[in-house]
Amino acid sequence: KLVTGVQTCALPISRAGRWPARALPIRRVIEIALLAAIVAFPIVSQDLFVIDRVGRYFLYAVFALSVDLIWGFGGLFTFGHAAFFGGGGYLVGILTTREFWFLPVGLPVAVALAVALVALFAFAMSWFVFSGRGALRGVEFAVVTLAVAVVGQRVANAGGEVTGGQNGILMTEHLRFGALDLGQGRGFYALAAVCLLLTYLGFRAFLASRTGLVLRGIRDNEDRVDLLGYSVPGIKRRAFVISAAVAALAGAIFFTRQGIVSPSAVGVSASTLVLLWVVLGGRGTLLGPIVGAILLPYLTAELSGSLLDTWLVVVGVILVAVIVFLPAGLFGFLDRGRST
Repeated sequence: KLVTGVQTCALPISRAGRWPARALPIRRVIEIALLAAIVAFPIVSQDLFVIDRVGRYFLYAVFALSVDLIWGFGGLFTFGHAAFFGGGGYLVGILTTREFWFLPVGLPVAVALAVALVALFAFAMSWFVFSGRGALRGVEFAVVTLAVAVVGQRVANAGGEVTGGQNGILMTEHLRFGALDLGQGRGFYALAAVCLLLTYLGFRAFLASRTGLVLRGIRDNEDRVDLLGYSVPGIKRRAFVISAAVAALAGAIFFTRQGIVSPSAVGVSASTLVLLWVVLGGRGTLLGPIVGAILLPYLTAELSGSLLDTWLVVVGVILVAVIVFLPAGLFGFLDRGRST
């Protein structure tokens, strides 16, 4: 049976794919309480600038969750996930600002099309890298994702009038739902918070399902799961497509709010940054990447304003300290499904 077979690869996982029954309550309480505090904190603030900034961090957190799904729970190290995040922004920019054939289209249609196109690209890519005898894993998969980020940035730079070249695309659409302004202040914060909560709950449900249990088994011992007769390529493909689509949705909303998307959005630097967020918080925990995606950008913004010349050194020391003393991340204790 699925549970019996996969649990031989990852004994700490319970029958439902969650934490052990005795350990579940306190960890779940901690997770829910911290997540509620994170989402509710800006509500008590009267500073609209802070509220707006936290809203952007929430979208960073959605991006980080998409990486945690494929890397933290699937064991697939991705070095090019910004291609999906920035790609969502670029596609929305192209679909809403360029005049060609049926273009431009409204923002809701553009966002839906952007997510669908990114998901389609991720499906095609996953079919190539996960199928057949030449299926890639480990470093080989990471190199392919790195190549996607590099190529994506170069295409964005050389795209001429389509991508705007080095200048990128200036967004013309505004985040709005009817008469409700979702492009700034509390409206934008509420939109970002809803996206974050829905992503978290959706991923939690996915990981608690049978498919999520198999995905964790693949992370811990892919060969054994394959020998048990389960479709390893299919499970990987499903998780990868979901991860890419979520990243694209976050990028579509984020860059529409920013008002501009440029080649760096799809490049290696952005892909590396999101990995730091996941490592800082603790991969394979869901909550950890959320905290990392909020904490590190916040520290960077605060320190760069007060320590003009040394802030990068301070951030680097903090990251090194976390890696040395908390190698599993700030919230690595929440992950009891890892066998190593």
